[in-house]
Amino acid sequence: MGNSFHLKSFWNFLQRNKLFTAINVFGFAVSLMFVVLLGLYIQDELSVNESQPNKERVYRLRTEVNAYWPAPINQFFGQYPDVESVVRMVDRNWTVQEGDKEGKMGLVFLADSSFVTMFDLPWVEGSADRAMLTRDDAIISEECARMWFGGESALGKTLKVNGRERIVSGVFRDLKGTHFKTPEVILPFTNVVENWGNDILTNYKHCSFYVYLMTQRGAELTQPKLDQMRDILKTFFWIYKDERAKELVAEPLTEAYYTEVLTNEMRGNNKSFLLVLGATALVILLFAVINYINLSVAQSGFRAKEAAMRRLLGGSKGSLFAGFVLESTVICFVSLCLGILLAGLVEPWFRRVMWTDISVASSFTAANIALALAGVVLIGVISGLVPAYVLTRFKPIDVVRGTFKRKTKMVYSKVLIAFQYCITIVMLGATITIGRQIDFMCNSDLGFEHDNLLAMSYVPGRNGNQAGLRNVLGAIPGVEAVGFMQGTPVTGSNNSSFTWKDKNVSMQILGMDSVALRLMDLQVLRRTGMANGDGVWLNSVAWNELELTEEAPVFRIHENEVKVAGVFGDFHITKMDQPIGPVMVQIINDSWWPWDMVVKVSGDDQFGVADKVRKVYMDYNGGWPVEATFMNEAIQRQYGAQRRMAEIITSLSLLAILISALGMLAMSTYFMRQRAQEVAVRKVFGATDREVLTRLVMSFLRLVVIAFVVAVPVIWYLMSDWLGGYAYRIPLSWTIFALAGGAAFVIAFGTVLWQSLKATRANPILAIKD
Repeated sequence: MGNSFHLKSFWNFLQRNKLFTAINVFGFAVSLMFVVLLGLYIQDELSVNESQPNKERVYRLRTEVNAYWPAPINQFFGQYPDVESVVRMVDRNWTVQEGDKEGKMGLVFLADSSFVTMFDLPWVEGSADRAMLTRDDAIISEECARMWFGGESALGKTLKVNGRERIVSGVFRDLKGTHFKTPEVILPFTNVVENWGNDILTNYKHCSFYVYLMTQRGAELTQPKLDQMRDILKTFFWIYKDERAKELVAEPLTEAYYTEVLTNEMRGNNKSFLLVLGATALVILLFAVINYINLSVAQSGFRAKEAAMRRLLGGSKGSLFAGFVLESTVICFVSLCLGILLAGLVEPWFRRVMWTDISVASSFTAANIALALAGVVLIGVISGLVPAYVLTRFKPIDVVRGTFKRKTKMVYSKVLIAFQYCITIVMLGATITIGRQIDFMCNSDLGFEHDNLLAMSYVPGRNGNQAGLRNVLGAIPGVEAVGFMQGTPVTGSNNSSFTWKDKNVSMQILGMDSVALRLMDLQVLRRTGMANGDGVWLNSVAWNELELTEEAPVFRIHENEVKVAGVFGDFHITKMDQPIGPVMVQIINDSWWPWDMVVKVSGDDQFGVADKVRKVYMDYNGGWPVEATFMNEAIQRQYGAQRRMAEIITSLSLLAILISALGMLAMSTYFMRQRAQEVAVRKVFGATDREVLTRLVMSFLRLVVIAFVVAVPVIWYLMSDWLGGYAYRIPLSWTIFALAGGAAFVIAFGTVLWQSLKATRANPILAIKD
């Protein structure tokens, strides 16, 4: 009965104080919207591989450098009694087609048949014991089956993959619950000979494959066992023999999704990124809690009569305390319902930004509902504790005398407002820093020309050679030149590791014909006088690391002598989180086998020209699909994760600004109401409107100044650590701190100015009478 009466009284209070109601409900609702979305995202990311039945026994093998192994390595690991099975994998972008239909490029996994028993595939058709029994068996994704066979059963039907007919022996659903990307087709590993030749299966020099181990039940892959394996590998495997790697790492399947050593076949995320998102969401929620506490405390002077009356009518201090906590819980529950509706509305935007397919509607499980309700109760209790304490600690006689209102000094509110603005300034500083770093990475001089250059894969087809394709493409209006390459700065290159002058050298190798070399426009630093056809070119890092001189521009890669024709200026072939390393450029001709092309396009409709280039290429090459992208686009995509983080942090920063501004507006409103008599007295004694206005405004802006002083070292520490992950980065300029602090100062000033003007212009006689 008491709580029912309390809630009715609270309802009347909310109706009379619409600003208080709107700010608290809106602040909680928008904050909970982000908490719901980010919570579901983090929950989904942390569940990757958790449903795999063999998750405790499966490991991904890697070194501290990368995760690439030679094909025959399975024989070495398979000899250990603790190992039940070994899976070698590699991914290819191969053409997939059915019959004589036009083919499409698709992601294809080549994997040992034990892949289907080591990992629990969600089968739609077929089963693990009947899949991948022969080299020409193929298991395909549900989407692939739908594309080529519609609603018919795919089992036993044929598809052409990489120009060779395969028999479908199974269909599986999306692999989104695992760290694997979902391929269109999975083929037996022996098909690697189509790309590398028959000797690849016995060749220890070529490292292009990923390896997973599954241990016997009850066995444990301890570090001493791994060290023993590594010591044996040192005797014959060049990566360890040449000390290119020193560790053998067995990464548990449950950790593979969060590793920094990513491979092409896998998806990945960063636990630090998830931690930052979770912490940011909680900070935004804390802002709403702070606003509720601030506004409730500010209102305490006006609700004192209600509380005193209940005490005088026999209500206990405990019941009064519980009633005020119940109020905050009710507001939180209403806000949660509204927040879930808002989360559903912004879900498409969130899914685009975060590259996720989470669904609010499908997340209403019993566990999530219970967690949400428990969270509402917890937030409600935390939010209501301070206001309940303030309103129950006074004596009813103070209200009767009229002294309680004057005793409300808003100490809590000032501290919490300063904290809010401190966090807001930190988030603004982080947003500005991240945005500047991304802009720096995307627009810096990379050391090579990439504007209007279309990078394409090249696969020799049925209709001719490089010269013939160059002539056909060159005839398209808008195509200026066509060059052929072995690797490009944006799609990857070959690597060669060797020892020179008792020093281990790891060198990236690119091949360019004369046209591609001209299109890349690399800066020439020096020439040795040797013709291009007789020698290679190095970047300056390689020249210096090899300690070459113009008198002796020669070095050896293993048994082969390499002559140097000249030195290029350094250029980036990796993202800016890595320093530029040694690079060798080989000048190739039509007798070499390129696998990339670069096409220079011009005109106003460059994307239209690119579409024509793709079509002509496919027609010329017998319908063979082609991958093509503008280099500028590829460079921008390299920093997709950073852009994603920037967009979500920017959104949360704007939300923090909005909630802080609303809180400041409401606080200034109630603060001015409490100080109305003080303002009136000052004006009666001769204070000008300007003096009163300055005093009122500065009482709030002083809090922003304090927040700025605290925020500056926090921004410096956090952003120095974040920028430290990039070999090439912006400086932490003073303008970052000035912009962050200035924005917060302007927002706070604009928020309190209106209420301060109202207070200074009010009739002092009316305020004194009140």
